[in-house]
Amino acid sequence: MKNFRIHLLVLALIATVHLHAQKNTSEIYIKGSRFTTPLVQKWINEYEKQNPGVKIVWADKNADNNSVDLSVLTYNDSLQSDKQVIYVGRYALLPIAGKNSLSLAELSKKNLNKKKLKELFFREDVFADDQKDAKSASKATVYSGNGKSSATITFAAYFGYKTADIKGRKISGDDQFLINAVEKDQTGVTFNSLNYIYDTSSRKLRDNIALLPLDVKKEQRKVLASENIDQVIDLLENQNVDIIPVQDFGFLYSKNANPEVGRFVSWVLDNGLIHNHNYGFLKPTVDVLVSQKKQVEGSGYLSSIKTK
Repeated sequence: MKNFRIHLLVLALIATVHLHAQKNTSEIYIKGSRFTTPLVQKWINEYEKQNPGVKIVWADKNADNNSVDLSVLTYNDSLQSDKQVIYVGRYALLPIAGKNSLSLAELSKKNLNKKKLKELFFREDVFADDQKDAKSASKATVYSGNGKSSATITFAAYFGYKTADIKGRKISGDDQFLINAVEKDQTGVTFNSLNYIYDTSSRKLRDNIALLPLDVKKEQRKVLASENIDQVIDLLENQNVDIIPVQDFGFLYSKNANPEVGRFVSWVLDNGLIHNHNYGFLKPTVDVLVSQKKQVEGSGYLSSIKTK
């Protein structure tokens, strides 16, 4: 009987501790684009280590933005009056083909400027007055992403188009599938973000793909030819290369959100950006970073823990 009572007391203690832990755990539901997920997950892991009372959970991919606490916004979009966005990084898009692509051999005969890129990727380009170039471009098979999680939205908008104006075949799902497509198709060309084009472990261009040659300054061309992601990131953070799309991305959340949401965002601005380069992303510009910190501070959120 004595042992039975002790057993009951142990069970009651465990239940009490579990209930107490539940009451002291704050959950944040987050939704985001797949290509930013590795970086965002790194931020989540580090934040949870320093804030054990917080749990940041990925919401179902079909969840509406209004049903989650935090969304990763990767393209320019109009905001509802009760929402705000804090930019925490940038991504760059480069055009690519398979390393043994017939299209690459043809397109490498002349560096691509903005006009030729438009002829290559978009339908009925009004700037395509050079019929010979337009004919060469038409031989390539363009692959692009399909959906709001794809960088295709940014690529099209940067050159003044809509996603529907992009030629060729649409690939659903992760933009990483675009790389698989051009590896298999010798006429295939596409564009993608640095973190997919380069191996973030070796810091080198991924096997079996090549960058399409761009009409840029000699020094910039050398950097792109280096096939090293760190050199490319350094170039794009310090120079404006007009032919290469670079887009801000950030956290979208309600102005009346759970205070823990604001503390996490503040922590990312203070401590998380050191991971951007490792995962293939640029940091925000200095001006943007200063303005974002002021915006977060104005909301009354403070980063709870600082890293050394």
